[in-house]
Amino acid sequence: MLAWSDADAQFYRSGRDDLEVRTVGSQLLWQAGHDADEPGGEIDEQIVFLGQMHGAELPRRITAGTAYRFCRRENALYRPHPAETDVLSRSAHSLMRRRGIEFQDPALPLHELRQPVVGVFSTGVLEAAMRGLPGWVEATHAPAWVHEFWDRYGMRRYGGEPTPAPEIPADEPSRVIAQVLEGAA
Repeated sequence: MLAWSDADAQFYRSGRDDLEVRTVGSQLLWQAGHDADEPGGEIDEQIVFLGQMHGAELPRRITAGTAYRFCRRENALYRPHPAETDVLSRSAHSLMRRRGIEFQDPALPLHELRQPVVGVFSTGVLEAAMRGLPGWVEATHAPAWVHEFWDRYGMRRYGGEPTPAPEIPADEPSRVIAQVLEGAA
């Protein structure tokens, strides 16, 4: 099994000795860390909440409810996930707009975003940290596994210090994965 981090590897191993795990890192985060070297301009102070209504991992009462409450409380913009195209997501978007929530233009690629972000358990929080942007997590009535996920990836709760950038490996993960696959053939 290939893992993003040593903490990830230990989680997936879960005490098993019949499972070989190798930490290779995340290509997504490796690229975000290397893109951070490019100047990105001024940071806009308005927070963007990263939508995750499309996911099956949590009920919408948690994902949509947290997003709505956070955006209202913090005057944050809501950024729908590109997969939020189903009827329930579109209905939730419509309701949020009617209740005064402003949306960020989803046409702007996430890697071009120059604003602080908050999400329930989005990798976008880690991407933002890699690019030097503040990022946090928040979820109302989240199950224990969400809190464990946050801890495993070093994601910080909103209201405190922002999430630190994860360590990235020196070697590009896709290159390491290719080497692993070549050795397995």
